[in-house]
Amino acid sequence: MSSTPESAALANHNGKLAEEIVQSLLPGLVYVGADLDAEYRGRPLEIKSCQMVCQASDRGQRPGRFWFRGDQDQALKEEDGYYALVVLDLGNACFFCLAEARELLKDFSGAMTVSWRTIARRVA
Repeated sequence: MSSTPESAALANHNGKLAEEIVQSLLPGLVYVGADLDAEYRGRPLEIKSCQMVCQASDRGQRPGRFWFRGDQDQALKEEDGYYALVVLDLGNACFFCLAEARELLKDFSGAMTVSWRTIARRVA
């Protein structure tokens, strides 16, 4: 499904909401807003969010997906960093996980998306 101005605006809004949620859940989080979002316990942290369900153009609804960048993932792994993962349902967090980057994904380049359900199984 291609991005529309409406979906881009919603993604921006959800990203800001997820940042607020993570700041409330992780006391001591320092938001830096550079290439990586924050630092937590002296280690870099990237905040990722997605919706619980999304419209798929040809199949109705599907689980939301986290979007990962290879350069961010590599930087987090090199610096022993974290991902803070938030799934939103109608503006409320319905899933949260703090995961060590080196344990979450295999190395990759470019970008990739992963269903939040797949992530939830990996960290369970």
